[in-house]
Amino acid sequence: MLLGLILSATGIVLFAWAMFRLAVFALPVGLGAATFLWAAGGELGLLLGLLLGLVVGVAALLIGRMLIASRLPVPVRGAVAFLFAVPAGIAGHSVVSGLMHLGGARPTATGIAAAVGAIIIASAAMMSLLPAMTARTGSHGSPLHG
Repeated sequence: MLLGLILSATGIVLFAWAMFRLAVFALPVGLGAATFLWAAGGELGLLLGLLLGLVVGVAALLIGRMLIASRLPVPVRGAVAFLFAVPAGIAGHSVVSGLMHLGGARPTATGIAAAVGAIIIASAAMMSLLPAMTARTGSHGSPLHG
């Protein structure tokens, strides 16, 4: 029984850690999956759809990272980071809502916990992008030279 508790707690902690670390990839994965479903549903076929979805997902991730790390104005980079945080918040809402539902919580408690989870996961995604946003700017948002 003690071993089961330890393993369950370890699994929950690892799941939460993975959710926080992988939340920032919700936008590229979602775009890649949507592209795959669009391409595979048409006449392109599964293999070409999978390849196209992979290319779109990786391109979205790389373009987003380059825009965030660029010398664009801070509000523009913040908007790009916000575009990455919104799908992460939606994913966090879905995960927390599903876990609360599995636990047998009432609908009101599930809604509140899911909203809090969405805010926390979206904030974690923004915080993981923050070092890339502030790496090339000074304290007032002006580019550093040198």
